[in-house]
Amino acid sequence: MPTDIGTLESLDIFEGLAYKELEQIAPLMNSARVTEGEVLTRRDDPAHTFFVILSGNFMLYFKENRAFTLHKKGDIMGWSTVVPPFKYRGTSVALTDGEILTMSAQEFLRLIQENSGLSDKIMRKINTVAEERMPFVKGE
Repeated sequence: MPTDIGTLESLDIFEGLAYKELEQIAPLMNSARVTEGEVLTRRDDPAHTFFVILSGNFMLYFKENRAFTLHKKGDIMGWSTVVPPFKYRGTSVALTDGEILTMSAQEFLRLIQENSGLSDKIMRKINTVAEERMPFVKGE
């Protein structure tokens, strides 16, 4: 079942996208429930899924005991699905029960490869998130 476009419109990652662009994304996003303690990504594993938080609290762990939490609707995890070397940079764990949207790496890559305008908008937002998190990833 496609994700509701109204839900997508409320998320930072998709802010400013045209309705037609959201119509392309909606059928690719799946809603999923997560339970406390569930591991969504593991550092250095191939990045196979992109995640957008709808509710819940999540911890991202990196090398040398660096970590931070995500708890805001619209926070993303798994941006490595579209950024080389296409491996997760950290391990993400649900700290509470919650709800997420997921998109497979294959679908995400296809989406951004087929639409350069949409790709530019989404990749700018992902780059902003990546820049904010890089000190945790690299230990700077």
